[in-house]
This record gives sequence, C-alpha cells and structure tokens, in this order.
Amino acid sequence: MPVIQIAGNNGISIEKKREMVEKVSEIVADAYGLPIETITVLVTGFDPDDIGAGGKLLSDRQ
Repeated sequence: MPVIQIAGNNGISIEKKREMVEKVSEIVADAYGLPIETITVLVTGFDPDDIGAGGKLLSDRQ
C-alpha cells in the first residue's frame, strides 16, 4: 500500500485538496498497477510561521 506525503503551506481550499488527492492517487495507482483504494495520501499544511526558505520565515517575506 503506497503512502504519499504532501507537505506545504496552508491556504489550499478543501476543493483543491480533494482534486489533488484524487489526481495523485490515480497517477500512483496506475504507476504501481494497484487499485486506487490501496493508495493513501497524507496532506500536511503549515502556517507561514512554520516554514523557512532562503533563511527567512515565509511570514517575514512581504
């Protein structure tokens, strides 16, 4: 059973999460030759205060 982890900043709508999970699941199921029901997708969102890029928190970038 493949498990896919997607981590990013918060802000994606529930509708877009549904779409993303469906598309990712379809691609991975096809690649592995497995039923889509065997694919698990974990979506983790982080606040801008919890993400650093280029030496700065995203919340400090304006």
